[in-house]
Amino acid sequence: MRRLLALSAVIAVTFLAAPSVASAGGPTSVIITSPSEGEAAARYTNQADYTQLNHLLGDQPSADPQAPDLRGGPGSRSINVTWLIHDVQVWRVDHVFLDRPDGIWVQTIISWERVTLDQRGVVHRPANQEALAKLLNGILATPVTQASVQTTAAAPPAPPANGLQWTSLLIGAVCGVVLAVAGRVLLGLLSRRQA
Repeated sequence: MRRLLALSAVIAVTFLAAPSVASAGGPTSVIITSPSEGEAAARYTNQADYTQLNHLLGDQPSADPQAPDLRGGPGSRSINVTWLIHDVQVWRVDHVFLDRPDGIWVQTIISWERVTLDQRGVVHRPANQEALAKLLNGILATPVTQASVQTTAAAPPAPPANGLQWTSLLIGAVCGVVLAVAGRVLLGLLSRRQA
């Protein structure tokens, strides 16, 4: 009986003294994507980038009365910062617009139940625009600074060709002559074989 009690006491002390694994009770990870560049990265709650990103975007941002009318989502030129609970449920989305001529703006949508694409968020400035751009550049493989986004967006398409194109006409004429000569030679060879 003493042995059984001693063994039970040892087992109980072992479980109580062993370090317990912390369970995720809230936000745990964040996914950063740049649709225009096809880049993605992720950070976990125990990493310094996660904490800094959270600080720069603000815990509870309020709408700026001078903010432009922005819409983040598919097709927009923004960096998407998606915050997850337990690594699976989206509770917050920050659309970081780096290509605005008046600086960086952020549209934040927060919903502890479910974030949807049609939700309108609050538009605000980050705590420090330069620090946010630098942090995003450090996280993503392709630079996403304001200048690079504007440069890629401003590349104009090639103008359509107007009028007569002499180069194309000359190439077509040469090809026609070569085909005519080759056909004539081939017909001559075939007639000799038949004769």
